[in-house]
Amino acid sequence: MTARKFSTKDLQVSAFDPVTYLDSDEAIAAYLEIALAENDPVFLMAALNDVIRARGVADIASKAGLGRESLYKTLKPGAHPRLSTVLQLLGALDIRLSITPAKSARTAKKTASKKSAATKRARMTSTPGRPVQAKMAPKPPVTTKRTTKTAATRSRLPG
Repeated sequence: MTARKFSTKDLQVSAFDPVTYLDSDEAIAAYLEIALAENDPVFLMAALNDVIRARGVADIASKAGLGRESLYKTLKPGAHPRLSTVLQLLGALDIRLSITPAKSARTAKKTASKKSAATKRARMTSTPGRPVQAKMAPKPPVTTKRTTKTAATRSRLPG
């Protein structure tokens, strides 16, 4: 039997284009939010390019006050557009950037729920009419001297 080499034509796959899935404002916002969370400017600009293609390049260029050719140059790989240009494009897309602390809201919610659970447990363990006593710090473990000799100590002993 002879070995046959496969090519990409044999696989019958097509290139993935996210533009086909960016059909709602929610999908576009989620897509750009994930791209922004990556902290990669190249990836963010590629995502912005996808969104602009989904909405129509000529329409977004006119809303942003840019020429279509200028917009293509701004979005091409390796370009470093100014923040003002990116904000113009986001405005034309009816999208607004917002700033939040690096600590995610999910982490803050978990911390708040842990604190409230600890408060509930403290309330349940206290006797009615008596204040809740603070727990004492755990005692350090008692250390005992080792009675067995290790190989290192045996080699130092005479005999």
